[in-house]
Order: sequence, then structure tokens, then C-alpha cells
Amino acid sequence: MLSCLTLALTAQSREITTIEGLANGNELHPVQAAFIGCDGFQCGYCTPGQIMSAVGCINEGHTGSENEIREFMSGNLCRCGAYPNIVEAVKTAATQIKAAK
Repeated sequence: MLSCLTLALTAQSREITTIEGLANGNELHPVQAAFIGCDGFQCGYCTPGQIMSAVGCINEGHTGSENEIREFMSGNLCRCGAYPNIVEAVKTAATQIKAAK
């Protein structure tokens, strides 16, 4: 319980984005759309964490190669083994986000 409180306290007065806050109304965030388009999920258990990490991966510029994406995303475990599709979703979304800028 202490670790949860500690994490909450360290985020005080900071902006927090959740999986629900990524979409713009009914329009999915490019990462959410890419996960659907690339079948980057199976059971869905890890999907919110994978998507939020993918957004961070893209925002922090870690999409130079599949190996770089895999390394950045390595802290998220997927029991279904959808890793190739997750990497493809990150690459797809990164390309779309970069083109939109």
C-alpha cells in the first residue's frame, strides 16, 4: 500500500494521461488504432500498459529500429506472445504520428 501512495504523491500536481484519455472523443489515438489494425493484442490483459508504453516509446523517439522498440517495450509482458504485432503497431503509429506533424 505504501508504494501506491508514494507513486500517487510523486505525481501530485502533474498531468496524468490514462488509456481512456488518449482518444479524442470517438477518434482513437494513432497508437490505439494501430494496435487494432496490427492485431497487437490477444487476451487484452496487457493492452492498456502496452499502449501507454508505446505512446512513451514514440514520444521519446525510441522507434529507430525494431530492436530499439523491443528494448524500450521490454518491461511489458504479454502472456499471449503478441510481441511481433505490438512492434508492428508501434512502427505503424510512429510513422502516422510523424507524418501528421
